[in-house]
Amino acid sequence: MKPKNYQVREIELYLSEVGDGDPDLQFTPEEEYVMHQRCLGRWTAYNEDDLRNRIFDFIGYHAEHLKYEVRP
Repeated sequence: MKPKNYQVREIELYLSEVGDGDPDLQFTPEEEYVMHQRCLGRWTAYNEDDLRNRIFDFIGYHAEHLKYEVRP
């Protein structure tokens, strides 16, 4: 199977449990924004599950919501 090119347009990372409610350990809105922005763009993966795994490996958090296009 040949990998495909994915253009990730929107992503929402699962950050709900970061810091377990302690504000000092949670990400600021700016930090969350930067993390989301770093995941946008072009990725190469075999399928959506592989894409999600690659994003997790890159950023360390699971993608709750993912909107993408498959490119040739």
